[in-house]
Amino acid sequence: MVTVDDLLAVPVAIARAIRTLDKHPQVIGIAIASRADDESPVDVTLQIKSELPSRFRGESPSGVRRVEPVKLSFPVSYPLFAPRPSLRDDFDRSHPHLQPNAAGSAPEPCLIFGSPRELIQSGGGILALLQQLLDWLDRAAMLKLNDPKHGWEFVRRDHLNDLIVGDASQIRSVVKRRSGGTWHRTWVFAQMDQADPYYRICLKGDEQVKIDEKTLKSLGQVSKDDDEWTGFSLGLIVWPGKHPSGKPIICDRYLPETVGNVAELYERAELYGCGNMLAERMKWLRSKLDGYTIKKALPVTVILIARRPFNLIGQASPLEICPYVIEFQSVDDLKPTSSATVRLAAHRDSISIDVLRRTSHGDPSSQWLSWSMLGCGSLGSKIAMHLARSGRAPISVIDNDTMEPHNYARHSCVPYSADLDSLFYSSKAGEFAHDVSKLAQETDGYRIDANTVLRTKEFRRKLKLEKSKAVLNTTASAVLRETLSSTDWTRGKTPRVMEACLMGDSDIGFFSVSGQSANPSSSDLMAEFYHHLRSDDTLRSKVMGQSADEIVIGQGCSSFSMIASDARLSMLAAPLATLTSDVLSGRYADESGQFNIGHLQADGLSQNWESHTVEPYTIVKGPNTDALETRLARRVTTEIDAEIARKPGSETGGVLVGRFSAIGNVFQVVDTIPAPPDSRFSETEFVLGTEGLSEQLAQLSKSSGNTLYALGTWHNHLASTGPSATDFSTAAKLAIGQFFPVLMIIRTPTGYRQLIAEAVGLSSELGGNEDA
Repeated sequence: MVTVDDLLAVPVAIARAIRTLDKHPQVIGIAIASRADDESPVDVTLQIKSELPSRFRGESPSGVRRVEPVKLSFPVSYPLFAPRPSLRDDFDRSHPHLQPNAAGSAPEPCLIFGSPRELIQSGGGILALLQQLLDWLDRAAMLKLNDPKHGWEFVRRDHLNDLIVGDASQIRSVVKRRSGGTWHRTWVFAQMDQADPYYRICLKGDEQVKIDEKTLKSLGQVSKDDDEWTGFSLGLIVWPGKHPSGKPIICDRYLPETVGNVAELYERAELYGCGNMLAERMKWLRSKLDGYTIKKALPVTVILIARRPFNLIGQASPLEICPYVIEFQSVDDLKPTSSATVRLAAHRDSISIDVLRRTSHGDPSSQWLSWSMLGCGSLGSKIAMHLARSGRAPISVIDNDTMEPHNYARHSCVPYSADLDSLFYSSKAGEFAHDVSKLAQETDGYRIDANTVLRTKEFRRKLKLEKSKAVLNTTASAVLRETLSSTDWTRGKTPRVMEACLMGDSDIGFFSVSGQSANPSSSDLMAEFYHHLRSDDTLRSKVMGQSADEIVIGQGCSSFSMIASDARLSMLAAPLATLTSDVLSGRYADESGQFNIGHLQADGLSQNWESHTVEPYTIVKGPNTDALETRLARRVTTEIDAEIARKPGSETGGVLVGRFSAIGNVFQVVDTIPAPPDSRFSETEFVLGTEGLSEQLAQLSKSSGNTLYALGTWHNHLASTGPSATDFSTAAKLAIGQFFPVLMIIRTPTGYRQLIAEAVGLSSELGGNEDA
C-alpha cells in the first residue's frame, strides 16, 4: 500500500499522477519501487483489472489475465517526458503493437501513434495514457490489436542496425499473381568500426538483373578505409502465389520476428507461402557461384513479401516488405539447412513520387492532370515546387530568362555556389528542373520565349504542351495571356489554362482557371476581373495605384527589381499553389471558368480570399474563319434579352462595354450601358441618343482604371435579318473616329449577328467620308 511518506519521497508531479491513477476504478493496487537515488526513475506498478468475459475464467486464450500488473516508469522530469509502460516478463510477445526492445527486457505496449507526452499534455493528463493502456489490454485479450479499420501491424523487429532503402511501390510492383522471385543489384555502404556494424543497402525494385557472368563480375567491395567500404551486391525479392483454388495465399498470423539464421529464414518464407520460390532462386544462385572465390563476406539482401488479410497501417497495400541480410562467404551458407547468420533489416522508403504523394495527399494513386508551367520566376517556382514536393511536378517549364544574383532572394532554387552561380547566369527553367530531379521526378526546362512556343503545333508538341491537360501561366504578361487565349489547340486537347500572379505591391493574389474548351478563356477572365474592379474601390486603388519600391541590381535597362521579402511573397504563393492543386486534382471540374482574389491584410499575416464563377461566353463570329470574334459575357446576354422584353414590338439597344484584344482579334463584352433617355425606339429603327453618355463613359474609364471602354453598340431586329443599310452606314461613321474596329451586335429572334467596321486609311485621307 502506498503511504503518504511514499508520495512525499517522489517529485510532486509524479505524486500527483499516482494519486490520480489511484482513483480509477480499474486500478485495484499500486506499489512504488525503492530508488537508488533522487535521479532514478520512479517505478510504479499498477494492478489493473481487465474486463474479461466470464467464460475466460481469469485469463483469455491470448494470455491476458483478469488482473495484469503494469509498470509505469516515471522519469524524474515528468511531465516533460512521459512514463514508459511495460508488461510482465512472461507476457506473450506474439501480440502486435509491442515495441521493439532489447533482449531480456520486459515487453512494452505501443499505446498510441504519436507522442505519449503530447497526449498527456493535450488535456487528458495521466488518465488519458491509462485509458490507452486499458484499451490495449482489452484488444489484446480479444485478439483485436490488428484491426482492419486501422491496418495490419508490421512485424515487430528488434535490434536492427541495417537499413534497406528502396521505393516501396517499386518493390511491390514486381509481385504477380503467381509466386515468383526477382534478382536486383544493390549498392552497399558498410560501416564496420563499431561494436554493432551496420549496412546501408539501396535496392531499386524497377531494376532487375540476370544472374550471369556480367552481373557476378560487377559485385565486390571498394574499401574507403580500414572500417568502411562501398560496393555492389545482390538482392532477391520473393513473393507468394495462389492456392489451387485460385485464391491468393494470405498469411493472417501475426508473429514477432525470430529469424536468426538461414534455415530459419527458409522457415519464415514457408510461413509466408514463398518457401519453394526462395529455395529455387537460391539454388540457382549457388549454381552460378560455383567456382567463384568470395574473399570477403558479401551481404545478400532477401526480401520476403507477406500478403496480409488487409492493408498495412498507413499503407494502401496488404503486401508487407520483410527484409533480411545474409553475410555469406560460401555457397553452403545459402543452403536451406545453413546456420549462417541472418541480420534483420528495416525497410525505409527512398525519396519517390509515391512517398511524396502519400505524405501530401494520402492516396498516391489518385489521378491528377498532367501540366506545364509558363514562367519560372519567384512566384512560379514556388508554386511549382509546392506541387513537386507533393509528387506532382510539371512535365515542362518554359522561361526565357536567366537566374541573376538578386533572383535567389525569392526564387525556390538555391545556387550551387554563391561564387560561381553569379557568374554563369543559368536558365531559370533549367535550374528548377534540376531541383525537381532531386525529388525523384522529371521536369524538362526550356529557355525560350513562350509566345514563340505557342505559335506552332510542332513547337507545342516538342515542348510537351500538347501533352499537358493544364497549363499554368505565372509570367504576369498581358501578351502571353492573349497568346494563350488565342492559341489554336489540337481538337479535343485544349488544356485548362490557369493564371497566377501578384498585384498591388504583392498585397493581392490573383488566380484564374479557364472554362472547358477555353470558354471563358484566360483573357476573358481578366476582363471579368477588370469589371469587378469597378465595384471595389479598395481593390482598384491597390491594383491600379501600384507604387512598389524598386532596387537597382545592375546598370542599364532591366536593372530594377521589386522589393519584397521571400516570406511576404510566400504568404500568397502557398494559397495560389493550393488553388492550382484543386484544378490539377480534379476538384474543380466545372465547365465554367473562375477567378480568385486574395487580399493580404495590413498586418502581413491575415488573408481573405474570394471566388467568382464566370459562366461560358456566347461566341459570335462572321462567316469567314479568320473573321473577328465577339465574346459576350452571360450578364450581357441576360441584360440584352431583358431590355428587349421591356420594349416588346420595338427595336431597342445600348452601348457595349469591354475590351478588344489585338492579338486574339477578339471583342470581349463584359457589360452594357443602357440607351440614353434621348434615344429613339420604333418598330423599324433604334437610334442611340447621347444625353449623359459622355459622363457615363468617363466614369467607366475611371472606375476600371482605363482597362474597359466602349466597343460599339447593340440593337435588336424584330425579324431574323442581318444588318440594314443604316447599320452599315452608322458603323462606317463610327469607325473613322476609333483606333480599333467598331463592333455592332444585332440580336434577332434566332440569335446574334455581328457587324464590324474598321477604318483602313489615314485620318487625312478619310476626312468626312464614309470609306471604311
